[in-house]
Amino acid sequence: MFLPSLRASSSRLPLPRMISTTSRVMEKARLGPSTETPTPEALLSRIGRNADKKLTPFAESWDKLNEVWLKTQKLQDVGLAIKERRYILWAFSRYSQGSNPSSFIRPPKPSKKVRGWGPKIQNGVRVRA
Repeated sequence: MFLPSLRASSSRLPLPRMISTTSRVMEKARLGPSTETPTPEALLSRIGRNADKKLTPFAESWDKLNEVWLKTQKLQDVGLAIKERRYILWAFSRYSQGSNPSSFIRPPKPSKKVRGWGPKIQNGVRVRA
């Protein structure tokens, strides 16, 4: 016999889970040629931020580039910084989902011109003591 008043929380309701954790859903799509980027070198040059120069050993074929995309430890072995790795992996994920590089590429953030403590320093001049 089941008494609904004895339930401790709503988390025990018999509702189906909406999260899918199958390996098919979580699997990364492989990189391949498109009309905008027929070669791996073209993809890396479209991504920008010197990705074509930093990943030259992997730009020979799509298989080698997929090896970097599927096993991300190789990016660390190349010697890329964390920000560079994150950007390249983000760009690869967008490209593998079918987006054209021209639609999602962002320029890097410019460096700060004035470092200071808010309104104390304006345009590099100390305003308040």
